[in-house]
Amino acid sequence: FIESRRDRQRKSQPGAVGQFWSDGGNTLLYDLPVTTGSLVIDAGGYEGEWSAGMISRYGCRSQIFEPVPAFFENCQTYFKKNNLVQINKAALGGSDRKTTFNLLDNGTSEYKGDNNAQHIEADVIDVTRIFAEVGTRVACFKLNIEGGEYEVLERMLETNNIALCDSLLIQFHRQPEGYETRYKNIVAALHKTHAQSWCYEMVWEKWVRKEEQS
Repeated sequence: FIESRRDRQRKSQPGAVGQFWSDGGNTLLYDLPVTTGSLVIDAGGYEGEWSAGMISRYGCRSQIFEPVPAFFENCQTYFKKNNLVQINKAALGGSDRKTTFNLLDNGTSEYKGDNNAQHIEADVIDVTRIFAEVGTRVACFKLNIEGGEYEVLERMLETNNIALCDSLLIQFHRQPEGYETRYKNIVAALHKTHAQSWCYEMVWEKWVRKEEQS
């Protein structure tokens, strides 16, 4: 009863959010060009739900990036006997640096917060370094990092590492300041290498490399 009520509430939300849940919700996030043994990157791993679902469906490998200590530790505990998962206590970004995150559960962000929010210092890793280290194609690159997706994607486009991603799942956010122009520029650049499979604006988008669709 509780789950049915929650499902109705989700589907009744206005705009893209309600449409996303009406069309299948999180189940949409698992229909991807991933095969056994391939690598997915889970940026913004939270409690590891997406990676767990991907591994159970495809037998793929996952690299999780989660800078929040409590979520990182939850993932460590959950996957401690699973050698298909590597968990990194860091965020991805456009350069190596340290930053401050405002703790807001699954909305934890470098860019939003309130006066009552707790803060943590976190490491940010240049996404280019990750591509150099893994040395393989990425079957799916999932980004849900509360505003950090803009600098990550801009860096991937700048270095052409975007072409190494067979698919992308991206949750864009209405932050930081100036996100509108950055979003338009990123989407225009993505169209050169990837096709947009579906888009629920500022909820989730799925992109698949054009060669994968042929």
